[in-house]
Amino acid sequence: MVDGGTKERPLVLAGILLGGAGVFDVLAGVGDLIGDPYVSIEGGGMYHYDITGWAWLHLAGGALLAVAGALVPLGRRWSTRLALLAVVVAVATHLLMLTYHPIRAVIVLGPVLAAARLVLRQRRSTTA
Repeated sequence: MVDGGTKERPLVLAGILLGGAGVFDVLAGVGDLIGDPYVSIEGGGMYHYDITGWAWLHLAGGALLAVAGALVPLGRRWSTRLALLAVVVAVATHLLMLTYHPIRAVIVLGPVLAAARLVLRQRRSTTA
């Protein structure tokens, strides 16, 4: 390594961001699975919302983010594609659940989108 490893730093930072967001998403998904149900009171009635499927989706998406965060510093083409796939899954999941968890969406989407930008910039600089 002539440059002292500075070319790999963006991918390491992207891995840390993806891994942190993934761990947060896994913990939040587990919290939704074992937590209280969502209830709304409208027009004199009480409605129960079952979001167990969404909780499992958050759990799986968080695990995918964590795995992608661990593998993206390798710098391989398949690891960057896995990271970008995990970002797409996380963004879609959090945008669909935005009304239920707006703060969680901001906490996860910020680092995930920053990591995607790092990965795409690193990929572009290595191909040029």
